Amino acid sequence: MAGISLVAGLAPAAASAIDGPAPAGPVSATGDFQDGAYIVVLKDLPLATNPGTAGSAMAKVDTTSAQAVAYADRLLALQDAVLQGVAAEPTYRYTVALNGFAVNLTAAEAAALSQRPDVASVTRSTMRQLQEGIINEPDGAPAQPDTDLSPDLLGLRGDGGVWQQLGGPMEAGAGTVVGIIDSGIAYDNPSFDAAGMPAPPASWSGECETGEGEDAGDFPASACTNKLVGARYFVEGARAAGYEPAPEESVSPLDVDSHGSHVAGTAAGSQVELEDTGGNTYNIAGMVPGAHVAAYKVCYDFGCHPDDSIAAVDAALADGVDVLNFSVSGDPTTFEDPVDLAFKNAAAAGVFSAASAGNSAEDGVPVAHLGPWQTTVGASTHRAEDGPVPSIGSFSGRGPVDVAPDEQTILKPDIGAPGINVLAAAASDGGPNWGYLTGTSMSSPHIAGLAALIHGEYPEWSPMAIKSAMQTSTIDYANAESNQAIVGGTGFVEPRSFLAPGLVFDSTEADWDAFLADPTMGYELNAAYVSVPALGTEPTTLTRTVTNPGGADATFEASFAGPDTLSVTVEPASVTVPAGGSAELTITVANTGADTDVWQEGDLSWTSGETVVEIPVLARGEVADDDPDPEPDPMVERVFGEDRYDTAAEIAALYPAIETVYVASGTGFADAMSGSPAASQGLVPQMMTTPEGDPAPVLLTKNDRLPNATAASLETLDPTNIVILGGEGAVDGDVEAELAAYGEVSRVEGTDRYETSANLAIMFGEDVDTVYLASGADAAYADALTGAARAGSETAPVLLTRPDMVPAATAEALATLNPDNLIVLGGEGAVSDVVYTAVQADDRIAGANRYETAVAISQEHEPDVEIVHIASGRDFPDALAGSALAGTQDVPVLLTKPDQLPSATLAELERLSPERVVILGGTNAVSQDVEDRLNEEYPGWVG
Repeated sequence: MAGISLVAGLAPAAASAIDGPAPAGPVSATGDFQDGAYIVVLKDLPLATNPGTAGSAMAKVDTTSAQAVAYADRLLALQDAVLQGVAAEPTYRYTVALNGFAVNLTAAEAAALSQRPDVASVTRSTMRQLQEGIINEPDGAPAQPDTDLSPDLLGLRGDGGVWQQLGGPMEAGAGTVVGIIDSGIAYDNPSFDAAGMPAPPASWSGECETGEGEDAGDFPASACTNKLVGARYFVEGARAAGYEPAPEESVSPLDVDSHGSHVAGTAAGSQVELEDTGGNTYNIAGMVPGAHVAAYKVCYDFGCHPDDSIAAVDAALADGVDVLNFSVSGDPTTFEDPVDLAFKNAAAAGVFSAASAGNSAEDGVPVAHLGPWQTTVGASTHRAEDGPVPSIGSFSGRGPVDVAPDEQTILKPDIGAPGINVLAAAASDGGPNWGYLTGTSMSSPHIAGLAALIHGEYPEWSPMAIKSAMQTSTIDYANAESNQAIVGGTGFVEPRSFLAPGLVFDSTEADWDAFLADPTMGYELNAAYVSVPALGTEPTTLTRTVTNPGGADATFEASFAGPDTLSVTVEPASVTVPAGGSAELTITVANTGADTDVWQEGDLSWTSGETVVEIPVLARGEVADDDPDPEPDPMVERVFGEDRYDTAAEIAALYPAIETVYVASGTGFADAMSGSPAASQGLVPQMMTTPEGDPAPVLLTKNDRLPNATAASLETLDPTNIVILGGEGAVDGDVEAELAAYGEVSRVEGTDRYETSANLAIMFGEDVDTVYLASGADAAYADALTGAARAGSETAPVLLTRPDMVPAATAEALATLNPDNLIVLGGEGAVSDVVYTAVQADDRIAGANRYETAVAISQEHEPDVEIVHIASGRDFPDALAGSALAGTQDVPVLLTKPDQLPSATLAELERLSPERVVILGGTNAVSQDVEDRLNEEYPGWVG
């Protein structure tokens, strides 16, 4: 019997009352970096998903075998290669949940790493917060119903309850390990008593860390028992970012905030009877009292640093957890937050993860943790005295997910669970060691614990099968708002039904990777819902694969209930799924009369006897066209190859006739930034123009080898002259020798990029009217390349300058050329006012960023231009080859983000009303999403 103080809530650390602002998402644009802490993810697979070492629902990630050690060493060697260009030592090396590292970078280092072909992402680390809040009770009256008896209200405890069906509370989920990534744990709280607990599974390899310095005694080695089987702490990421725990904190696994203990107790706390000062008793327990707990402390008085969170996931997978809970805020604007990607690889390795949906819906902050591989949980009320009557709290994070409208194919939150006034363990510090907390932090561990219960019963089920079983067996909420899928997910969790779900919708890492490659097609993900945010005039058809996890064949009949303006049909309407087998279903969705910007929602069900499998269907978009043979809309074009070299060759093939070809480095592009205007005019050193004056395409090469695509293009083009841009550091002598087989080779070079640009400019002669000046810094390459198209059409050179000083070679070239007009390209961050004044510039063409600068450069063109070229603003090669062509054609080059069309670019396209729109590069450079968006708008521009 333990003492209890019934209070509105536990006083949390000052910085952890609610979730913080949205952190920065993945960054790959050269100009978007700042000095600071970053997470760098490499493209090679980590141990969790590498075929030779990957985990699964039935096996843990292999981290100790000779093969695993060798592979980990290989990953570290790959990381070493990337780190050679970085001054700081890495804070963490990740090899299990991610292949990458956390490190402090300068803006220039971050930009350089983002351009490496072996780097998947370079993401700024931003502090996150715990997701629990305090309910303030006016006049002493309860603000919300209590949820102190979750096991009873969820049907777990008592005669006929789920625990009893599974052999009792200590047998349900027995042998599973629930990992809690949070603020640590109060190891001496009775919720973590080891009485009656067996030893952890043989596969468990976790540790019990005791802390550092004066805090080493805060968490004795004896704190770990058969209940609390592991405890670790991570703080170096926060320290590297300039944070230091307060004196009252403990740099150990010890919880001084109460959050981590409360979460751990809610998920897997032992059964405990409490008594308040009035003699009232309360029987509390986690969802799986017989499960083991492992605590991973990443949250301190200042918050929770992403670098530390990823390190915790890395360690948890190596230790051998079965389930993870993460009640910490996330980035609500991206599917590829590195922390969430670590959980993606955990799910691929067979580890279920629950995450909190966020607590700031009332402040306009959307739902967090968007990955379909996670189960994101909303917080609900329910009344102890009346039985379950749940409704989602007004603070609970809700959708739709905050991404581009046509990427809203993912439903979040996934599900709801108790999260209002939850009674569970606390860090006592001399006071009561129990209390009430409210937030999605409290709802998430309910789902984590219940997932452990399912895993204990069906260890062969994948994390997504467990998620699906919970989602399709939910009950409705008490009000219409909560029953909207973007508010309450698929419904309120119902353990009495999820062990016999009838059908499950499973998915794997390959499915998630396909989704990440094109989120606009995410409605094809095999999930327990359908979300089609951009219906066309033709019905949208998608597939679902259903699996029967039961022991007998079953026949299911499909039906749909929804508004008259939403048509949803299923083929086949009746399907028999064998025991342990699967069936593929086709679902067709169409808008038959609603406004195109309105979300419509209905429920699609499959019924077999008493079993009902229900999923929500959400859709928005155009009304279906009754015309079976509509006139096809004009489509944008795309010029691309298998890689940048092949793309440049394809662009070169568009030239009507050539005498000269320019060849530039496809990896070190600085020398080529100012080459496009000269190529547009076909200038050749010592000759000034080609014999015919024909424009020259730009082909790309590797530094030490001529790519096959480039060689084949040269064979077809059969040039007389070949001009290499840059010195041997960019294009070495071996390549020059190879090029000699195709034409007479000359080279324009200098001691650096600035002298190279000066020598290119001098080739224009001394009577040029206009000279453009752009930054030669790597971070500002886009201004030079898009400006080169305009310069090429005007027979004007582009000179390069340092952002804050004029290089001697540039100054000498300006003195020689003596132009009537000197125009600076880019804003003050690219070319400072000091430089502008020093060169006596006449004008500046700039926007707020590279996309708007490209638009400003394009403004010289009148509407109804013949062609507009669209290139990636985050990767230079396609824009480099394209700007020379655009200069020849006297048309603009506009820039886009790889996966989203900037509003400024779209507005300029609407102004220009081009007859043709040509995308330069493949879908890795400019995604299908952007192409679809262009196709959507393009018909309105033509004619």
